[in-house]
Amino acid sequence: TLALRYRVFELLYGGARGGGKTSAGIAWLLIDINNPKYRALVIRKNADDLSDWIDRARQIYEPLGAEFTGKPAIIKWKNGAIIRTGHLKDENAYTKYQGHEYHRILIEELTQIPREEDYLKLISSCRSSDANLTARVFATTNPGGYGHSWVQERFVNECEPLKIFIDPTTKRTRVFVPATVEDNPTLMRKANVH
Repeated sequence: TLALRYRVFELLYGGARGGGKTSAGIAWLLIDINNPKYRALVIRKNADDLSDWIDRARQIYEPLGAEFTGKPAIIKWKNGAIIRTGHLKDENAYTKYQGHEYHRILIEELTQIPREEDYLKLISSCRSSDANLTARVFATTNPGGYGHSWVQERFVNECEPLKIFIDPTTKRTRVFVPATVEDNPTLMRKANVH
């Protein structure tokens, strides 16, 4: 809930497994879904790794009227809003998204992206020409992975947890929201039962 309240350009929700990060990202994408011009992109390093995310998103989005088509999946809403899925598995994959306008970009497992340059090229497509849609990036991650060092430097070392950081160069805002297993009440209830 706390991660969904921030209105910053970049948000990293990272930390312990089981903290509800994927569910938070799925909910975050719904914030402006009622705008027919809304366009979002969900990225994971490998497209095949998005299958679990797509299964979980289906459970929430289909009862709300979303239709899933294609591979990689495109999620369409009756009002015209669209959520696309994609990958960054090779060095030039970001070029698939160049020139596009995405109001929201959700990146699952950010530390799997080895180079900060690939991340920066990707988020350059996160922009808005609609005054009613603010461009935002939401990334989730567990510790470790090829890109652990740059992610830690960008979000953990530069940003005090839960405090908005203003990038001195771009003037854009970002925040790091630490995830703990205690953030997931369902998992905690199940753990207390056993």
